[in-house]
Amino acid sequence: MNLFRMFSIGADAILAKGHSVQTTVTDVYRCWWLRINTKPVRRFSGDGAVYPHIISFSYQVDSTTYEGKLYIPVRYRVPARGESIHVYYDPEKPANYACYAFGLNTTL
Repeated sequence: MNLFRMFSIGADAILAKGHSVQTTVTDVYRCWWLRINTKPVRRFSGDGAVYPHIISFSYQVDSTTYEGKLYIPVRYRVPARGESIHVYYDPEKPANYACYAFGLNTTL
């Protein structure tokens, strides 16, 4: 797993090239070990806790399948398994990808 790709580091250069494919989310993982408290005072352990997520997906470029993961911060909506997303890729190195698969979370 490449952390630069998972955290969208350097994504602007890939997005600027404009090559994208439509794909679906294959898995959604909750990062249960990274709890973020939203309340200043808690009554019990999980009170007001939110968790970031990691989504997995695969995309196909020129009949080659690539796998990818993306970290979704707590302030963004998490796409559901099976939901369609756009994955942008570098045409010279299709294994390099960028993905903005989330919108702002209005429940926080």
